[in-house]
Amino acid sequence: MKKLILLGGLWLTCAATAFSNDGNDYWERLNRTHPEANLTSILNSKTGSKDKSVAGYRLSVKYDGKFRAISADNLLLLESQGMKKGELRAYKYEILFLSEGQELWLPMKTIMVEQLQLELQKDEPVLLYTTVLENPEQEDFRQVTLLVQDFNPEVN
Repeated sequence: MKKLILLGGLWLTCAATAFSNDGNDYWERLNRTHPEANLTSILNSKTGSKDKSVAGYRLSVKYDGKFRAISADNLLLLESQGMKKGELRAYKYEILFLSEGQELWLPMKTIMVEQLQLELQKDEPVLLYTTVLENPEQEDFRQVTLLVQDFNPEVN
């Protein structure tokens, strides 16, 4: 009987955690820490002077439906940000999005790629929650990449 009660308690805890991560609080928190921006303003921003309360940006884009293996440049950039080799294995693909007439190949965790493909069709709008990655040590070439943290297909 005790095992049954413990199992039931564990199940309720898991259900409550899943609900809280998928509820409105999750999106409200992301909206607070990821201000809405356009591609031009993100590319013109300086990471060093970034507001510490800003974790990234919300970017409204169109999903193109194409994907490719992650580029060597983006893998090196992820590694330069402190990601360990084990964490890098989660990033196998870049997804093609369109924003302001430009193509954006953005790295995304494989598990999110699969979910994105289930939820969206080609040319559908999507709201991306991104982190700006750049290597400030490269003076001759400023490489900037947006790492997709999450997405919301319900664009307002």
